[in-house]
Amino acid sequence: MSRTLALSLVLLSIGCLASPRAVRAESDSYADIVARVLPSVVNISIQGAGERVKIGGDAGDAVYATYLVEYVGAGSITDPSGIIVTNRHVINNAYEITVTLQDGSAFNAKLLGKGADNDLAMLKIDAGRPLPAVKIGDSDALRIGDHVLAIGNPLGLGGSVSAGIVSGLHRHISSGIALQNTLGEFIQTDAAINHGNSGGPLFNMKGEVIGVDNQIFSDFAGGGNVGLGFAIPSNDVKFMLQQVLQEGKPRLGWIGVRLQTVTPRMAGALGNQVQGGAIVSEVAPNSPGSEVGLRVGDVVQSVDNERITDSRTVDRAVVSAIGKTIQLGVWSNGKTRNVPVAVKEFPQDVWISYKNDKTADLVFTKISDAGFEVADLTGELRAKFHIDPGVKGVVITAVADNTAASGANIRPGYVILKVQMDDVHSRAELAQHLQKLADRGQRDVLLFVRGSNGSVWLTLPMRL
Repeated sequence: MSRTLALSLVLLSIGCLASPRAVRAESDSYADIVARVLPSVVNISIQGAGERVKIGGDAGDAVYATYLVEYVGAGSITDPSGIIVTNRHVINNAYEITVTLQDGSAFNAKLLGKGADNDLAMLKIDAGRPLPAVKIGDSDALRIGDHVLAIGNPLGLGGSVSAGIVSGLHRHISSGIALQNTLGEFIQTDAAINHGNSGGPLFNMKGEVIGVDNQIFSDFAGGGNVGLGFAIPSNDVKFMLQQVLQEGKPRLGWIGVRLQTVTPRMAGALGNQVQGGAIVSEVAPNSPGSEVGLRVGDVVQSVDNERITDSRTVDRAVVSAIGKTIQLGVWSNGKTRNVPVAVKEFPQDVWISYKNDKTADLVFTKISDAGFEVADLTGELRAKFHIDPGVKGVVITAVADNTAASGANIRPGYVILKVQMDDVHSRAELAQHLQKLADRGQRDVLLFVRGSNGSVWLTLPMRL
């Protein structure tokens, strides 16, 4: 055998041995799935109003400004017309919502509505073209150990992908940043979820959304990912979305009964007379449940003759059965009975609808609202801020961080000389000018100021 032929056979055998590994490496990649679904994921940034922040003064005469915050999150395009699903806490208290697509194009979003007792919200953008929408999958088909992908906007980075598995199902979360999920349970995943992933999709390996990323547990308040992330199941999201699009709001069935899943230890405490089911922990007065005699301590074991193993199964049967009568198989004190319950509509609002109306502007009615305070010039203030004797106007004495004023680069010691093109001689005159501009709907106002480095025009928002 020649050396050339021998070398060729060796190379061929190496290639044959390496080929399966190469195939496996390629199949382990998530790139194809990500390429397919990424255009349907959006980045969300909001500017919002937080709590009032103190500018200065003593307790008796302190003045306060509107504290401005910026948040980031993510969302999924659920309809080609531009309807987007995200978390309520992402857009709560927002006065401006910006949605950025993966191609970099950005749009102002309208808030269609948000949950009153759940952490979902719906936005609408007009991109002038059909947009790629996600496919919503069946979260009930998930198994612990299934691979999942989380795509979101962590720390504002945008289009960021992390991979993991389903770590747990039917998780009840009683703390954290998220509002209560109407249907009560969450998917747990170890896919890295950080601040800014909220509202983004959790995908299965078919490229279907099987959850909306919602919150994390961390070692300390404000901490990052430690492998404990939670998502709202897609079937709950699908139910809410369909209800809002068809009815204008979710209509949820209600029997006035709060349930807990019976754990093995609970069953043992009951003498192992029940195996699974849901135990009643509360019955609302004058509710359908109380009217048919359901009591605290009853154990629901079946719904319409189908055996149940957890409280979620009962809850989900109830929410979709308005106007119907369901049959509950109930165990109590060693006896079982069949209880027919007429399902009514949940009596409280579970959705705040905006009907496409623009959220009302946040209007500054006082100087302090914008985050700064001024005073008429005195000899003492001239000395404090090193202001020349010939300069006339009003001096800025305090500016609060994270306010409209700080965002406009207004600084203590600046002297306001003009509002728009009008000279300013006193604090009262400044307040009068600003009020007049606000009353006629002016959004921004020009201030001509003088500082230690010279004079400059600044733009101050009057409404947000």
